[in-house]
Amino acid sequence: LSMSIILFIALLFIYLFYVSIPTLYDKGVLQKDITDKLIKEFKIDFSLSSNIRYFILPSPHFLVENVKIFDENLKDPKELSQIKKLKIYISQKNLFDRNNLKITKILIEDANFIFQKKNTKFYEDYINNRFSKKKVIIKNSNFFLKDNNNIITLAPIKNINLFYNEKKLVNQIIAKGKLFKIPFDINWYKNFKNETKSVTLIKLK
Repeated sequence: LSMSIILFIALLFIYLFYVSIPTLYDKGVLQKDITDKLIKEFKIDFSLSSNIRYFILPSPHFLVENVKIFDENLKDPKELSQIKKLKIYISQKNLFDRNNLKITKILIEDANFIFQKKNTKFYEDYINNRFSKKKVIIKNSNFFLKDNNNIITLAPIKNINLFYNEKKLVNQIIAKGKLFKIPFDINWYKNFKNETKSVTLIKLK
């Protein structure tokens, strides 16, 4: 029995050491690597701060604070979102090799998203192209509809899931939030079998 306990403790120690390896990564290089992987995998240009921390629980992930998202206009980029917390969850496979780090999903928390006429093309292009198979989750965030500098509508969102469903060949967005203080559930999907078909199901309480 004592040998079993010793073996268990030894294996636990080895595992904890292994999943702690990302704490040894060079922060400057890691910042660039994560930015490149997010653009490639999720097609979103996150402007990451250098404030990157690593956590093992509940599963290995990086926490980046004070993140911004910009549109694709290289000459005059427009700010689309301010994010207090961006959590980037990673696979536990091959943590020894930083270059092969694999992102499994991202979680955006406490963010403000801005919708204006001048950036609608960015959002239209984004939803009309296939999402990543890996989930983008948005929690406890606000969506602002603005006309020039005036806020027309504020929609607090409790939870959004965006992902590409490989089996059904659809982009899918599942959301819960409020509009004019009325709770709603939205299930939107775009079917890539039929390029013109997108469906929005809304449940208002």
